[in-house]
Amino acid sequence: MNSTRNHPALPDGWTKGAVMALLSEIAPHIGLRPARLAVLNYIIGRTRASDWTSPHREPAFFGAQDLAAIELGKTARQLRTDEAALARLGLIVKRVAANGARFGRAGLGLILTPLIARLEEFIALRDRLRAERKHLCALRDLRSLRLRHMKRAISALPLSAIEDPEVTDILASFASWPRSDALSRLGLDQLTAHLQASSELCSRIDDWLEKHGLSSGQPAENFRPFIQNTKEDSQNVEEPSAVDNSATREEFAESKSSPSPPCPASPTLSPEGLYNIAGDGLRLMLEARRDQNRPLRERDIIEAAWQLLPMLDIHPSVWFEGQSALGDHGLALCLILVDAGRDHPTYPVRNPGGLMREMVRRAKAGRLDINAGIVALRRRQHYLFKIDQSDWGSGKDLGFKRRSGCGSTVFHPERPL
Repeated sequence: MNSTRNHPALPDGWTKGAVMALLSEIAPHIGLRPARLAVLNYIIGRTRASDWTSPHREPAFFGAQDLAAIELGKTARQLRTDEAALARLGLIVKRVAANGARFGRAGLGLILTPLIARLEEFIALRDRLRAERKHLCALRDLRSLRLRHMKRAISALPLSAIEDPEVTDILASFASWPRSDALSRLGLDQLTAHLQASSELCSRIDDWLEKHGLSSGQPAENFRPFIQNTKEDSQNVEEPSAVDNSATREEFAESKSSPSPPCPASPTLSPEGLYNIAGDGLRLMLEARRDQNRPLRERDIIEAAWQLLPMLDIHPSVWFEGQSALGDHGLALCLILVDAGRDHPTYPVRNPGGLMREMVRRAKAGRLDINAGIVALRRRQHYLFKIDQSDWGSGKDLGFKRRSGCGSTVFHPERPL
């Protein structure tokens, strides 16, 4: 009769080893301390593997308590305390004789059936914990993006800005940010609040820069170029300092029109222009930012591109690998090309992660021309074919600027990506 009774059994593909791994992952969240987890793993490891998958037998531990205590490095009293605690947690059932004896033939021992019965609960807990850890990791990475943005923006401030009370307050708020290695100790609520404050601070410094004609889109050395053109001859041209832009501001004020960027500077692409050529995934993320009653900024493009990585099944490590060669701006442009390339009419991108890594490798080797890819992408947009030929030649409304004084433009429209 006992042999025909049905008991909970592990689902297909599960083994007692997988159960032990699951328990190790969720132990702190079910009140299982490391010492008692070791006892539970010892008990599970000395059960028959077939008993976990058979509905007619229960996994049970029939070993002598004294011997188990010696092997675990505990006293018998300590082991009894641990067994009682495991029973209170609903992980085992102590089915022993009145004197504590255990007999396999009589079915007396430590029964692990309750553990199998709670397997779905534990799997759901593990999945929730993994999702929370992934979410926290994404939030910390987003904070890193904003930290780099603040450093770039601060380096673009003129020396005289320190006398401005608003800038002083911005710098004081930035100095109060927690260190990156301390973010892991912040809870979800604290980290979320900090991210909200960091976003507001980034917007404040961007507003100040734009108000004083020092937009972060200005081609300066603190912003990495969107193109690496290895075929152009180098020229000795002085670039404006990224630290003190006061002289540049005076030149802009005295001149009737904005001077063209020097030859070594890369063309700038407006965020609105990038929105127009972005794929559906990036556009969807940017729509919410456009509803904030302000124009899109480069930070919006960068953060939206970063959040698009998991949607394209691209591991975040590629972003970190490309930091030295491309920076956040260049990586965002690469991701725009990858995302839009999935809808290419002839050669759709089927492996976004592989293409992204290849672009990073080419950038490190100095063989990546992002601007050529951007121009080729814009030529694929149907509405751009209506642009007048004269507007195309002048670069008007195309989201890029021609480089005057260099003898030629910096892109090659017919070059494939």
